[in-house]
Amino acid sequence: MRGIMVVTLLLVAEAASAGPAAREAVPACPSGQDAPDVARLVERTEALLQGRTSTGTMVMTIQTPQWTRTLKLQTWAKGDDYALIRVVAGGPRETGMMTLKRGDQLWNWLPRAARVMKLPSGMLGDSWMGSDFTNDDLVRGSSITEDFDATVKGTVEVQGKQAWEISLRPKPSAVVVWGRVDLLIDRATCLPLEQHFFDEEGKLARRLELGDFKKVGWREFPARMTVTPAEVGRTTTIVYEAIAFDVDIPDDTFSLHRLQQGR
Repeated sequence: MRGIMVVTLLLVAEAASAGPAAREAVPACPSGQDAPDVARLVERTEALLQGRTSTGTMVMTIQTPQWTRTLKLQTWAKGDDYALIRVVAGGPRETGMMTLKRGDQLWNWLPRAARVMKLPSGMLGDSWMGSDFTNDDLVRGSSITEDFDATVKGTVEVQGKQAWEISLRPKPSAVVVWGRVDLLIDRATCLPLEQHFFDEEGKLARRLELGDFKKVGWREFPARMTVTPAEVGRTTTIVYEAIAFDVDIPDDTFSLHRLQQGR
């Protein structure tokens, strides 16, 4: 899963083909095993959360000690390289704003100024829409199976359920921002419940909780996701109202020309 699930919150698409063939390729759930095949387990987790293309509608709520903001978003994604996010409802400053991802570059459509702004590299670390995601989260992509070595640490209780605790450490050749990621997977269903992200010094930087799983075709998809950073009092919650995988999306959806038209 690209971006180790964080990008999955907004850009739930992968370059690999999906559909019936992808469903047949998903490894079976090794429920009940104390020492499951960790490679097949994380491969299964990736397969459940990805498609060739995706479209979705979601509500993002940002809570801080000072304020709360709610935005309704529409998203389109194609492979690893193309995505468009539109704010369809929110405050007067945000409504109508769009973010376009093409490869490792981002552009924003600013409706109040009626112009497109390309994000310079110096702004990649800035918050996206005031949330607990950064612009860098949207650009960078990592794959558990390609970029991390995975080991099963044991079993822990999470959200009242028994879960495998899987430690993910970046491979020497991987370009990733985390020193370690812990992935917690329900032993009964093999669905991901939480991810804990640690910096290079081993300090917990943020936590991702997934829940309210819904049937989307043959997949079980988490309709509710909450990111809690180390900073006290902040959370960002995304609730999907609709999600569809492997749909036809016109190529010009991700064009700069269309972004400049503000639609």
